[in-house]
Amino acid sequence: MLDSTVRDRIVRYRANRGLPREDAAARISAYVYGNILIFAAILAMDEADVDHGRAIVVELGVAFSTFLAHVFSEVIARNVRSGAPTTRSDVLHELRDSIPIITSAVVPCLLLAAGAVQWLPVPMSIAASQVYLFVRLALVGFVVERLLARRASTHTLLAGVLMALIAAGIALLKVTLSY
Repeated sequence: MLDSTVRDRIVRYRANRGLPREDAAARISAYVYGNILIFAAILAMDEADVDHGRAIVVELGVAFSTFLAHVFSEVIARNVRSGAPTTRSDVLHELRDSIPIITSAVVPCLLLAAGAVQWLPVPMSIAASQVYLFVRLALVGFVVERLLARRASTHTLLAGVLMALIAAGIALLKVTLSY
């Protein structure tokens, strides 16, 4: 039989209630940041990028470089906040909190790979990746509620959709200004 903590995490999809608020905030930041940048990279893709496999390389590159940049900047910020030298434990902690950036790219890369090998029509693989990321961004409110071990509501969903629209606007702005 499952103990109540494991059951809460699986059945009720609640995060560890002992997760410090600062860690929850760091993970949410990485989740949103990763989704926006992966979304922006996909918005800049065309069918030729998918056909030649370039889309997957770009997505993986964006995810990995964003992950490293995020960890690096968070390690520096942690050092400023604490005033103490950075330890291996600090770096490992920031690596863990930055994982949502990497997870942002997993499904889009699989969808783009399906397009590249013609398991899905290429336009559908691009559109499915964009829709997936928009939905992921719209669910950010649920991620926040889960990490804070609070119950989600209709307001959570509406706020998430508004945040997704704002994030999509930011992604479009990034594409417009930099690609």
